Amino acid sequence: MYILVVKQLVTMLIILVSGFAFAKITKATPAESKGLSRLLVFFINPCVVVTSFNMDFDPQKLKNLLFVAAVSTVIHLVMITIGFFSSKDKIDRLTAAFTNCGFMGIPLINGVFGSEGVFYLMGYLILFNITLWTYGYYQISGSTNIKKIILNPNILSVVIGLVLFCTPLTLPAVLLTPVSMIAGTNTAVAMILLGVLLAEFKPSQFKNYSVRILKILFVRMILISIVNIAILFVVFKLFGSIPNAITMIYVILICSLCPCATSIPTMACLFEKDSVYASLTVSISSVLCMISIPAFVALAENFIR
Repeated sequence: MYILVVKQLVTMLIILVSGFAFAKITKATPAESKGLSRLLVFFINPCVVVTSFNMDFDPQKLKNLLFVAAVSTVIHLVMITIGFFSSKDKIDRLTAAFTNCGFMGIPLINGVFGSEGVFYLMGYLILFNITLWTYGYYQISGSTNIKKIILNPNILSVVIGLVLFCTPLTLPAVLLTPVSMIAGTNTAVAMILLGVLLAEFKPSQFKNYSVRILKILFVRMILISIVNIAILFVVFKLFGSIPNAITMIYVILICSLCPCATSIPTMACLFEKDSVYASLTVSISSVLCMISIPAFVALAENFIR
């Protein structure tokens, strides 16, 4: 399976490099990358979610989705716990706990597993959004914002998708065609955006944060990855007979291996925390994940197969 992951990452890397070159040539500004980020997270990703649910109802798939959500709950609790005890800094805690499962996970899983993989990814994405806008929001601001959870376009799109999946309702062709076309831009836009973000990276900034970044990236990309593989190995031994168990387990694993969430710099900026440091962790982890994701998937395949 890691070969498929590598091939998809190579495709994504080529687009990323193109986006990087474009940003350097045109001297793209942070304002442009923020606009592109909002377009991706709040418009394109929800379209991907809706199209992934637009299928005939299958009781087993619904059970599998709930299974993914349950396992994802455990994974998030573990990552939050490790992040909490690994640092006293709030941004570091969030960096360890939350991955770029939507921005990076959707195109990667879609390329490896297709629409069925994206369907199961929704179980992880629901838990990501709930924990990010409760625990994550509380860590940064000292309060909670239930409204942001309920009105988050990614959550609303899951609700719409579940209605389509669990009822005889389907999207009419006049709506399905444009929504599918928008969803089809996900991989390209996500990687172009990442290239633009990397173009904003200044090597001189790394010197000020080098030790801190290396420490938290070790926790995020190595320690937590090994712990998650161990957890999913136990899950596989207990529930490996469930239909599509392997696919679901690797969807969860790949989501948990993704780089640091782009939502963290956004939150840091909003609440006047160290957004430069938060952006650096996202940028550097996004580059390193091109190696770490296939490496840990290959490691997992020795135990989960």
